[in-house]
Amino acid sequence: MIWNMRSRIRMRICTKKPIRSVIFPSTKRFAAFRRRTRPRWIFLLKKSEIRNGGNKRSPANTKRLRKTGNMKKLILLASLIVAGPALAATNFYAYATASETNVYLGQVFNVDVIVKSGAKPDAPEFQTPEFNTTVLVSGQETSEENTWLYRYALRPKQEGELTVPALRFGSVSSGPIRITANKPATSDRMKLEQSVSAASVYVGEPLLLKTRWDSTYPFGAIKAVDFHFPILNDKRFQVLEIYEPDKEKQANATGLPVHGTRVLASRKSYQVNGTQHQSLEFSKILIPKKSGRIVVAPATLLCAAEQEQNLKTKPRRSAFQYPAYFDNTFFDHNVSGDKWIRIYTESKPLEIDVKPLPQDGRPDLFNGMVGEFDIEVTAEPTAVRVGEPITLTVTITSSNYMENIFFASLRYQPNLVNRFEIPSDRSLPERKGKSKIYTQTIRPLSLSNTEIPPIQLAYFSPTQEKYVIKESRPIPLQVSAAEEIGVFGGSFYKNPLRSVEEGIRQNYENPDMLKSRRLPLFGWAHPVIVLLILLLPPAVAGGYSAASLFGEKKHYIHRTAKAARAFKVFRKNVAHIKSHTMKTEIYGDLDQCLRAYLGDRLHLVPGALSFRDAEMRLMEVGADDQTLKDLKNLFALCEAYRFARDFNETGNADDIVREAIRIVRTVERKLK
Repeated sequence: MIWNMRSRIRMRICTKKPIRSVIFPSTKRFAAFRRRTRPRWIFLLKKSEIRNGGNKRSPANTKRLRKTGNMKKLILLASLIVAGPALAATNFYAYATASETNVYLGQVFNVDVIVKSGAKPDAPEFQTPEFNTTVLVSGQETSEENTWLYRYALRPKQEGELTVPALRFGSVSSGPIRITANKPATSDRMKLEQSVSAASVYVGEPLLLKTRWDSTYPFGAIKAVDFHFPILNDKRFQVLEIYEPDKEKQANATGLPVHGTRVLASRKSYQVNGTQHQSLEFSKILIPKKSGRIVVAPATLLCAAEQEQNLKTKPRRSAFQYPAYFDNTFFDHNVSGDKWIRIYTESKPLEIDVKPLPQDGRPDLFNGMVGEFDIEVTAEPTAVRVGEPITLTVTITSSNYMENIFFASLRYQPNLVNRFEIPSDRSLPERKGKSKIYTQTIRPLSLSNTEIPPIQLAYFSPTQEKYVIKESRPIPLQVSAAEEIGVFGGSFYKNPLRSVEEGIRQNYENPDMLKSRRLPLFGWAHPVIVLLILLLPPAVAGGYSAASLFGEKKHYIHRTAKAARAFKVFRKNVAHIKSHTMKTEIYGDLDQCLRAYLGDRLHLVPGALSFRDAEMRLMEVGADDQTLKDLKNLFALCEAYRFARDFNETGNADDIVREAIRIVRTVERKLK
């Protein structure tokens, strides 16, 4: 057919006939060809416009086709304008990972989101009926440019298949995460109790929160303890630690994982009706910041206890064989197997009535201290000159807890202003018993200062239900005039200059002083010394050049040897990580080991090394996409736990180290 068409076209060239009449002698055959080969936009035309088989295009057809083509161009241009920003931001992403996907009811796990965007987005706060959610890290910068870390603590409230929804950070969104929540067993052999020192307080008045865990299981047979206290993240309270510097040295002190941190608890053992009990108790100070009726959510405890039959056949061991600041069995999450059972318990909710502070009679010096306080001031020295420093020691004592003592700077004391010079800086207070001791220097400005006036302390007294201003005793002061300093020609300074009666010395010297005298080269210097001085710089420069060449060769040999044994050193360094149980420790040490390996292997500085540096070198040697992806995920995890140390969690160090060695071994093969 094609050969036949070419022949007919050649015939048309020779005979100068229309090409349609040469290829399709009949009109019907040409119309059928047009119907088979017409483009799709022809179907936009009306049937009446192609009723003649396309043999002749009418003016209406031509106008309609032009409009259709222009419309298609406009649609294409609009789509490019709309999709332009999306195409430009294809390198932005939000990558979400969960620390665990198979959890128990009441168990807290983390969701980390690494976001790369043009600008730092706000952390979305999501509340679902399936989880209790707390924002732990809100956009912490990482080593990668325009990359931030967001961390959420989630606790499942119901069992079954749950879903962490997709989170939107500006123009990017993370994917949903599937979570399986299992229901743990409940047991009457464990109790969790919470109590407060007062049920009704004022805003700013401290109260003591006591938590007590009682168990008939031996503590040595309990692992994977997970305490969750919603009140610690409640914005309606300020939570303070009780100052107990000697508690670590106590024999009954025990480290306890509470809300991702270590807390020192006091351990007790006792018997009730012939049953051996053990208890752990710790306390925190709560300072309410808002008034009203506050209902505190119950605290929860999830742990793994060893089966009773295993305890009877197993030799009894000490429950706490390490000091309190070391890990004990509570931090061990290796509870695989049938001999362990999960136990869940929770405390009762608490109700606190917080009363507002009165507005009437509030003094200007009041800074939020509520309670009963006393103030004492001492000064040293008390006999000074104008402008000399005086050290003031201000001791403030509380009747209950010294943790809520907040003493403002002396610059705000009205009795000291304009009478003493008070520096803006002040040392941190010393804590002693129920007191805080502040130290600051002042300088008298005039002779009229005969005493250090009383220092005022303003606070609200709950017992008197009013504001109180307590003053210290005035301190007598002897201020004398500043020491006079004389100037040249004054009475306190003898001028060492004296006049010479003869006048200018040169006018009275003999003419013999103008005779020409021949001095040796450089005056005092010997010629040999001069020669050594002239030859010393070239000799030093030559020696320095030789030492530099030798040092560069030695450095090259040393660098090559370090690169050859980099993988061996990496495996040796990560071996000690297997003893860690918390992910911040695991990934923190792994990050250092990984950067040290890549620094030795790629001849880079480990401290300033990033994934982008390693990616460029690996792409040069032909690394595949999967290797680069695995290494990038490992870098992201290390950075996430390295920059967010305020919340800790447990992890399986063996699996993490094994996966890291696999990735580094693949990188090592590509670099050889």
